[in-house]
Amino acid sequence: MQNDSIRRMVRDLFDLAGEVAVSATLRQKTQDDYDPGSSPEETTGDIAIRLVRTEKTLADAANADGAIINPALHHALIECEAVTPKVDDDLVIGTETFTLLQVVAADTGAGILYEVSYQ
Repeated sequence: MQNDSIRRMVRDLFDLAGEVAVSATLRQKTQDDYDPGSSPEETTGDIAIRLVRTEKTLADAANADGAIINPALHHALIECEAVTPKVDDDLVIGTETFTLLQVVAADTGAGILYEVSYQ
């Protein structure tokens, strides 16, 4: 399957998902070149994306009453064609800001669909 077809199909699927596909913002962070004797400056750029949450349970059925040691991770599929998301980028959903902890391409190289874990 050609990349153009994959990108079109992903866009169509997110359109068909309706309100399940949430509008969000990917905030990419980049460090300016290091200049000895000064602190590197960080710049950010905001990119409009859509996401579908794919929450995964972290609790084992046999340990359902156990205490949660770490805050829960969130998982989603994101449609992002303009840039490639990367670990440590921020994900802004409504008024909440999260940090991407893992990014995996999920579209065989078409550059539009990514599975992400964020917290």
